[in-house]
Amino acid sequence: MRTIELDATGWKTPFDFISALKATLGAPEWHGSNVVAFVDSMVAGGINALKPPYVIKVVNAAELAPEVIDLIRAISSAVESTRLRRLARTGEDVAVSLGIAN
Repeated sequence: MRTIELDATGWKTPFDFISALKATLGAPEWHGSNVVAFVDSMVAGGINALKPPYVIKVVNAAELAPEVIDLIRAISSAVESTRLRRLARTGEDVAVSLGIAN
């Protein structure tokens, strides 16, 4: 499985994280910016240049604002729960995850 490090150095707002995540995923220009949009594109797939399996680790996150940390955790949790539901329903696991490295 591919591990991709997403460097949080310099991020000040949730938009900074969203922009970096979209770039890392190779998301199309019209990709949404909310949790549901990321779950759809990462788990349902088919629109991003980056294809599973992969793990995205946010590094250098110690100085991030609480709202940025909260958004990373929200997307991470939603992706994981959607993966588990899909696995239970279809038997297919989409091996993707997002987390904070330290």
